[in-house]
Amino acid sequence: MKVLFVTTNVVKWGGSEELWYQVAQEALKAGHEVMVSVFMHKPLAQKVLALEQTGAILHQRPFPSYFVGQRFTGRVLAELKMRTGLDQTDLDWKKVKAWQPQVVLISSGETFDYNISISSYLIKYCQKRQVPFYLMSQFNWEHDMDITQSFRASRALLTEAADGHFFVSYRNFKNAQMQLAQEIPKARIINNPLKLSEPAAIPFPESTVPRLASVARFQTFIKGQDLLLQALAHPIFKNQPFELNLYGQGEDQDHLENLIAFYNLKDKVFIRGYQSDVTKIWEHNQLLVLTSRAEGIPLSLLEAMYCGRSALVSAVGDNALWVENRGFVSASNTVEALVPALEQAFANFSNWSALGTSCRTHLEKNLNFNMPQEIMECLTQNRPLPKTGKDPEQFKADVF
Repeated sequence: MKVLFVTTNVVKWGGSEELWYQVAQEALKAGHEVMVSVFMHKPLAQKVLALEQTGAILHQRPFPSYFVGQRFTGRVLAELKMRTGLDQTDLDWKKVKAWQPQVVLISSGETFDYNISISSYLIKYCQKRQVPFYLMSQFNWEHDMDITQSFRASRALLTEAADGHFFVSYRNFKNAQMQLAQEIPKARIINNPLKLSEPAAIPFPESTVPRLASVARFQTFIKGQDLLLQALAHPIFKNQPFELNLYGQGEDQDHLENLIAFYNLKDKVFIRGYQSDVTKIWEHNQLLVLTSRAEGIPLSLLEAMYCGRSALVSAVGDNALWVENRGFVSASNTVEALVPALEQAFANFSNWSALGTSCRTHLEKNLNFNMPQEIMECLTQNRPLPKTGKDPEQFKADVF
């Protein structure tokens, strides 16, 4: 069977790309033909190239006009195509059209973006040729979007036409229904895969000074490291010993370095950069801290829990649902809410190890470790949609 994977995320690679990547791997292993459609990053992500090396065909598309990391001429051309309607023709999809996919999975960095709508050429292609297509949402905002009613109507028609709509977060699903003001009956809750296979939790590193880790892309607008630093600069923590290690990379690294200096936290907060080996992070650190402004379900949270670490999280996406009383939850993504949550965490430092053990147990019990294979079987008509992932309300009842 010919399976087309489309990612609409303009970021070259991130945690949100892991799931479709592993589903594509499973499809290749099962003997299916695979095409991967990505934006024209130079160079392409290593895992995209790895798929090509194992037999996948690559299709590269021009960036949308709003992506600033491209040449000015590229932005102008993309804007021109959008204003003239050329973006809804086969102009950028000729290779896909010639390949003739038999099923399509569209993975979106946001639930509803400006890349795919009911009017998009790919969707019209699927509808005209009766090709099943599935949507996969990795993220949603905690609020409504600044969009027109025609945008809502278009995305509502898109979800209705899809053969299935996968969400990694129950709360993302509920917010999507709010944004559309209607039900999404073909929604299924799934989970991202782990890149780990540790037979047991990583031993808890004992210390007298609490060691926290923030593992997230350096993009403060979404990941909220700026809120965390402002909260830790509160006078109440002036005499509180701690070590905070920031792992990641991104365009806001300079801003984070400036904030650390501005808040006089240079002796307590350290930028460690990107660490590909998650176990190295948790051999040293004792608690994950994620103060995001919006999420799906961060892969870094699932990985930390699997390694036997608890977390302090803001109540966005499904963060609070996974952590619950096994860690610490900031009621909102504000400094005013983060300060008491941090106070509670520091006051319970002696319990972090036990909470981490509880997190590992909860994850082993509730995470589906075969999700990529399940989704691949659904795409290739070997598993019905109702047997893939969980019904949203059943998911909430079963897991939480």
